[in-house]
Amino acid sequence: MQQLTDPDPFADALEQFDATGKAKLELLRDDGYNNTEDVGWYFTTYPEFWKIEKPALKFARGRVLDVGCGAGRIALYLQRKGLRVTAIDNSPRIAALASARGVRDVRVASACARLPFARGEFETIVLFGNNLGICGSRAGLEHILRELERVTNRRGRILATTRAPGTFNPKHRAYWEQRLRRGQEFGAIRLKLKFGASEKEIDWFWIAPSALLELAWHCGWRVAEMFGDGNADDGYGVVLQKR
Repeated sequence: MQQLTDPDPFADALEQFDATGKAKLELLRDDGYNNTEDVGWYFTTYPEFWKIEKPALKFARGRVLDVGCGAGRIALYLQRKGLRVTAIDNSPRIAALASARGVRDVRVASACARLPFARGEFETIVLFGNNLGICGSRAGLEHILRELERVTNRRGRILATTRAPGTFNPKHRAYWEQRLRRGQEFGAIRLKLKFGASEKEIDWFWIAPSALLELAWHCGWRVAEMFGDGNADDGYGVVLQKR
């Protein structure tokens, strides 16, 4: 009997881009709003990195853990800078792709569970690609901040990107109002990823800078630096330093 595997449209898209140089992933929000992402972004090199990522990367030091590494763009960049990098992704196929592209130490692990690392093993954590919200809720973000506090040393720092829940755009504001009317968590978002016939639902979490400052503090971190153009709805970068 053929063994069925869970659909992984993100891995499908990355693998196709790696093979052909073309792949677009559909993202459908649970209210019907949809967007298309060119996954070539996950294969970029430093000149094409997001403008809020470049200043944050200057704070990378010591042993680095790249969480949700995707195709390995950040891990590859930091390796070339001479840093020792461990990269993790919860998809075995994506981890294999990052390894094939040259990331030296790639492991399959989920940031939303207990990480398979010892206390104080890392000095820098990278959570780019909006991965600060990878666990899908405020409770999930609290979990990951506490878990990263465990696996970092006393000089530990987190380099991350995220965004505030969009409220300036009427379409996005209406979505959050709808969730509030239903008693659902503000900032938590459900998306369906589609690539060809492959579909998968995921949960993500957006958080405003002021709310992140408060939550980080209660989890053993402080906001040391913040990067952006003042419009947090479009994304911002942050450096969290262990308190």
